[in-house]
Amino acid sequence: MMTPTDNETAEAEQKLTADSSAVLEVSLMLTMKQQDETASNCSTSVEGSVVASPSIESFSTFPDQDMSECNTDLRDLQVKVDNPQKHVETLETYITFRITTKSTRSEFEEGEYVVRRRYNDFIWLRQKLVESYPAHIIPPMPGKHSLLAQLDRYSKEFIIARMKLLHIFLNRIANHPILSCDKSLQIFLTVKPTEFLVHRKNRSSVMNKVSDSIPSITSSVNLKQRHLEFEQARDYCTSLSEKLITVDKISRRIQKERQDYLMELNQFHPIFTQWASTEPELETILQAIASAIEGNTSAHQKLLDSTVNDEREYVAYVDAVKDALNRRDAIQMDYELTAEDLNKRRAEREQIIESSNGPAPRWDNSFWKSESNTEKLDRLSQTIPRKSKAVEVLQDRLECANENLRSDLERWNAEKRTDLKNLLIAMADQQIAHYQQCTNAWEEALSIVKTNGNNETDSASTVAKVLV
Repeated sequence: MMTPTDNETAEAEQKLTADSSAVLEVSLMLTMKQQDETASNCSTSVEGSVVASPSIESFSTFPDQDMSECNTDLRDLQVKVDNPQKHVETLETYITFRITTKSTRSEFEEGEYVVRRRYNDFIWLRQKLVESYPAHIIPPMPGKHSLLAQLDRYSKEFIIARMKLLHIFLNRIANHPILSCDKSLQIFLTVKPTEFLVHRKNRSSVMNKVSDSIPSITSSVNLKQRHLEFEQARDYCTSLSEKLITVDKISRRIQKERQDYLMELNQFHPIFTQWASTEPELETILQAIASAIEGNTSAHQKLLDSTVNDEREYVAYVDAVKDALNRRDAIQMDYELTAEDLNKRRAEREQIIESSNGPAPRWDNSFWKSESNTEKLDRLSQTIPRKSKAVEVLQDRLECANENLRSDLERWNAEKRTDLKNLLIAMADQQIAHYQQCTNAWEEALSIVKTNGNNETDSASTVAKVLV
């Protein structure tokens, strides 16, 4: 006979095998039993931490995604983010996500990897990419939870939304011809927990903060020579952001109105149901109207639950493009300042040479001995070649940054058309499906009302004939 403890363990194991993409509800006993597997596989958490579920109800990662699509994907680097788990430790509670990587590249020797990463690990990856590729467009991360949502950041809805955005973030990097070959990305996708923690600790947090502040500083400084192509791209990004923000504001207002309308529909249904119970002659008609109201209520609730507001996420992507433009401006600013300093040193040298050909300077009886022209020339003869070399290096760096950003903008423009088209089509399809469901509910009620009305008319005609 199995003990209650054995039954609980068996039920938990059945839940684990039933849906591999579900959030796992793992007890402390089951966690200890799977400790070796977890430590070798994926988690960046301390061994032995309790893994719990944000929601007792299991849910699928991507309900509309067919697993057969992965087999037809011809990309040489495929990444998927799913299977969130809640880790409860002594000092903190956090969520990790499973990252499955399949690749035919030579640097990925095993071909397939499964690791677990938390949100801060994704932040580390993006910072490393920004440091290594300042002139490239680095995809945006999903934002941290707001103060209002902080108390509910372990809810099913919040975790699913973050998981999908992290999946989009990683796939944008994996599809990039340059970023996908980065060493930090390979480390992020392949190394085990203990080794990954070592890589994270080796980063220079001070340098990260300094590099992040450079674009904001240079954006307030006027460049001498504005690049027309990139200025047009910046203006377009600003205009696109304003349009998407306007769409988001209107969408929020409509969503609020629909929430109010949903509350009214919830009040209408019991009214018609009670009315039908007191009017036997109108019972069929009133019940049909009550059913139509119930169908409309269900349609509105489904629409509100499925509203994703992808336009907000794309505003963040546009901001990432503007950040890349700012980082390019920082490189140009560095070049212009160094070139300006070089020109000043050269002008100073010419002035000293001209003054040395004139009359000898008088002694001004000053206590401190000033630097002689010969000493100044010696100092400048050492400084100017060094500055010239620095200007050449910065000029080459600026030209490379221009080419890199130009190619990224071309890729982004092509992707943007597809992304915005899919966004608008999905929005339209969602609205069409919603109104179709509402229309079907009312048409069904209308057919019942017409049928009932015809029956009453036929009955009245029969009685009239009998009386005659």
